Amino acid sequence: MTTDTRSTTPLAQDEASEPVNHSVPDQTVPGEPAEISISVVWASPDQIESVSLVLPVGTHVQQALERSGLLQKYQPAGLAIFGQRCDPTRLLCDGDRLELCRPLVVEPKAARRRRALHREKVRNIKKKMPIDDLTV
Repeated sequence: MTTDTRSTTPLAQDEASEPVNHSVPDQTVPGEPAEISISVVWASPDQIESVSLVLPVGTHVQQALERSGLLQKYQPAGLAIFGQRCDPTRLLCDGDRLELCRPLVVEPKAARRRRALHREKVRNIKKKMPIDDLTV
């Protein structure tokens, strides 16, 4: 059974959720439904699109992406579960938040260089400013 709940919320209203320990696989009890509940999330600078799914136990990341419909809308640069990068072949656990990662806007090294140059310019300008201007 697949349940699909879509929502789009502003970024400021995003609710944090607790990460799930992935080192221990889910133990299913005989007689209980073998389903997991996950959410698939795409976040842009101004909004978040989230899809909640109920999937059978043993579902892989790739299968969840196909059922969510977000893969057809967006071109993710990577995949993560609670911020930890993952492969499309990874098994999902109950309560997982599967995140579609956006490509970087600026390469981190280039951004750091640009910030360092800016700080250097600000320091040089402050050194040239007179401390006491008595010409007034």
